This record gives sequence, structure tokens and C-alpha cells, in this order.
Amino acid sequence: MKKLVSGGASRLLPAAALVFVCSLLSGQVIIQNFPGVSLNDTTALGTGSTPPDTMGVPGPNQFAELVNGAFAVYSKTGAQQVLISDNQFWENAGISSDTIAAGLTDTRIIYDAASGRWFASEITLDLVGAQVLLGRSDTSDPAGTWQAVNFTSNTGTLSPDFDTLGVDATGVYIGINNFDESGDFTGVSFFSIPKADLVASPPSLSRMTRFDNRDDTVYGFSLQGVCNPDAGLGHGVMIAIDSTTFKVFDRTTINGSGGSAATLGTTVYIHNTYDAAPNPVSQPSGIQVDGGDDRFSAFVRQVNTNIYMANCILANGKDAVHWMVLKEANNTLLGEGIISDGTHDFFYPSIAANHSGKFLLAFNRAGPTSPTGNISIYAAVGTVSGSSVTVGSPFLIQQGTVSDFSISYDQSPYRWGDYSTTAVDPTDENLFWTIQEIPVASDAWGTQITLISLATGRPRLTITRAGADFNLSWPASTAPAYVLQAAPRVAPAITWTNVPNPVNIVSNQNVVSVTAQAPMYYRLKN
Repeated sequence: MKKLVSGGASRLLPAAALVFVCSLLSGQVIIQNFPGVSLNDTTALGTGSTPPDTMGVPGPNQFAELVNGAFAVYSKTGAQQVLISDNQFWENAGISSDTIAAGLTDTRIIYDAASGRWFASEITLDLVGAQVLLGRSDTSDPAGTWQAVNFTSNTGTLSPDFDTLGVDATGVYIGINNFDESGDFTGVSFFSIPKADLVASPPSLSRMTRFDNRDDTVYGFSLQGVCNPDAGLGHGVMIAIDSTTFKVFDRTTINGSGGSAATLGTTVYIHNTYDAAPNPVSQPSGIQVDGGDDRFSAFVRQVNTNIYMANCILANGKDAVHWMVLKEANNTLLGEGIISDGTHDFFYPSIAANHSGKFLLAFNRAGPTSPTGNISIYAAVGTVSGSSVTVGSPFLIQQGTVSDFSISYDQSPYRWGDYSTTAVDPTDENLFWTIQEIPVASDAWGTQITLISLATGRPRLTITRAGADFNLSWPASTAPAYVLQAAPRVAPAITWTNVPNPVNIVSNQNVVSVTAQAPMYYRLKN
């Protein structure tokens, strides 16, 4: 058994700076699970609406949430640092109150580790001249200052809906669906902006390339610029569900996104096994909520050579989570499958993957019997190993307590969604975050922010000098069941006691500061 020893206050014994090795973590472990913004919060801010359009992601030290009605920032242990309306967020970033007077909808936010910036988008509800808002943070701190730009989504009287956001090494991408004055769908638009122009001060749209009101039967429905943290591909990718044929999705290369004249390549139509329009979701009360449709509503992500995507489809009469892993180089499916059990509806999934081939799917589930059938949050872990892709059984993240969610609007089924978000922590790829919607009352939605560790290695306890004190640290991806213990001796008898000092998270390390006044041994105990 190896140990850590702290000597007197003046020095650390080098030979004793060893590691106590703990047992292996088994499978996924929920590290943090705390509530985010709710309808009650946005109502108090004067911006309450439904649905929330659940959207939030981690950065180096915080988690930022942007939903319809609110912008919030949390520490990675769940302490709320900022809560303002989405209107105030955009005004703080330089957008005039007149620009957003008609209202806002369809929030998106993402952290880009390459630039150390956050990007966010939302659209206005003007019937004519609706605006796309696009902002970026000045630093890696989402609670700090932001700068934003805006542009008209379409010429004439077309109105935008369901903006999407994507970021890769060179470009930032916005996709929208277009509707005319009668509410009829007319086509899709896509906007490519050099990332360098947006991170400049001030941000600029001068080299943005517009692809206005394109034919959805060519490019697909709800265009998604693929989010890719890696450099070196030399092109971007646009993914969409095919708008005319089930069991087909559309892939288009984006060329030259780092400059002023981006182009779209020839669209490739890729066939898959599972697809069908989902049904409304039934709760134990019999009241239904909408399950959306089969578009890719959440981020589509690329890691290494693979593109990961998830949508909601119908399988055996129930809504199911459908996942796919696409080999980007030759447009072939490496893996595909569904999450379904024949009793429950699974809906509004999101997906994220790390460079080790691990990926996490997170989603809602509802069914016929309370309490297990209350709208709840579930997830499943997948693995890519060579040409093999496997996904494990769903596990519970948060059990719902409401059996009859039914916000009183003149529609049935009641609104839910329109998406969720799952992301890898930018400083530790063993850590996955997901933010999902969950009812907090029959007439109020809430959001839940969850940190899940997929670490399978042995956690290591390390010690560093901090002035007259010492810092003991171990990965934040370690299961919470592990506790730090201390003993004044290891022979002839050992008496371990829990260290009462507070645990802080710094750069995804659990850190405990101790004052070394006498020799002491430390260990992590599960």
C-alpha cells in the first residue's frame, strides 16, 4: 500500500510524496446533479415562456446555461454565480433593446476550447426583418463581458425558426428554417462566419457567407453545422435529416469557412436503418407532451474521424432514442442503434463523445405508471472500439415527481423540448455534462444539470506545496464515495479519520488544503 506523507511545515519529504492507489471506478458515476433555471425563475425575471429550449455547456471552470428567458452561470459544484434574463444578456453584449423588443426564442450556447471563448445565438420574433443574434465572450469566463452582432435572417417577409449553432476550427455556423407570412415552410438558410472575425474586437460579420432560403429537398431539414474541437480537417460539415425520405440523412461539406467566400459541396445522401416520426409522449396521467420530430435537434458533434448524432424516432409504437456514428472520411455508418423498451417513450436526446471513443447519450423518459413513468432524465454510455460501436442500458439520472405536466396553452399535446444538451468537459475528457428538462410542477418546467464521470482508471492522490501549507488533490472525475482520510502513523496500529477540510474544485481537480504541523499520512478511501 502506497501513501502520502506530509512532513513539518517547512518542508515536504520527497521520498514520501507517493501515491495511494484506490480501487477501480465501475462504469459511470454521477458526480454532480443540481437544478438549473426553471419557469419560476424566468417568470420572476419577467421573461417566462414555454418550452425552455434547454441549452447549457461546461467551460474550464464554470457551467453556463442559456434558455428561453434566462442566462445563468454556475460553479462546477452547482453554486449559481449569475442569473439574468436573456434580454439583459443580449443588451449587456451590445444589442439594443429595440432590436429584441418583439421577443426572443431558440437559445444556443457552446464553449470553444481552441479560442477560449463561448459562443451564443438566439433569434428575434419579428414578423418582418427578424434578427439572428450571435455573441461571443471576451474571455473563458462566461460571467464576464460579451460582445454580440446581429443580422437579418432573411430578405422579404420570411420568418426564421429553430436556429442551430456549430463551431469548428475555422468557422461558426448558423442554420435556420424559414416560414412565410402564412406560416408555411419555404426552405432553409445557412450562414458561415469566420471564427477569427467573431473573436476579433469588435466582432465582425463582414466576411459572412449567406446561403439564403435553400431547397430543403437538397440540403435537408434543420441544418446543423457540426461542432468539432479538432483542427486540421480543412473543411466543415453540415448535417440534416432528409426532408423527403425516412431512413436518410444529408451530409454537405463546407469549404473555405475561414474566409469570405465559403462554398457548399455536393450533398451526399446516407441511408440508415431506423427512422419514423415520433408520437406524442404519454405520462401516467394520460396527459401528453410533444415528442418533437425526427430532426437532429441537439448538437451534432465530430471527434477524431467520427461524427456523432442522435434524434427521436418511432420504434414499435413508442418514441425511441436513435443514435448514429458516421465515419466522416467515407460517409459510411460505423454504428447505429435505438434505445427503446416497448413500454416507455424516450425523447429529446443529445450526444457527446471524447477522443478515447466514449460517448454519452442523455434524454427524457416517460411511461404509463407513476412514479417511474413520470417524465424523468436518463442516460446511456456508448463505446467506439475500432469498427465496433456498443451502447449500454439506460440509467437513471433524475426521477421525475410530476405525473401530469400540462402548462395551460391552447394546444395539445403540451409543449416540451425543443432540445437538450450533452457535452464533454474541456479540461477532462472523462467528465461529461448534460442539461435536461424536467417538470418541477404540473404547470412549470425546470432544468437539471448533471456531471457524469466515465473514468475507469485508478484515482491518484497527489501533494503539492502551497506556501506553508500543502494541497492534496485528486481528479474531480473520481466517484464521490471516495473520501480523504488521515492518520498520524501507520504502525503499529492505524487509525484513519476523515479530513474535515473543505473540498474545492480547481481545474477539474478536487483540492484540499492542509496545514502540516506534524507528520501525517493521507489516503483516499472508498
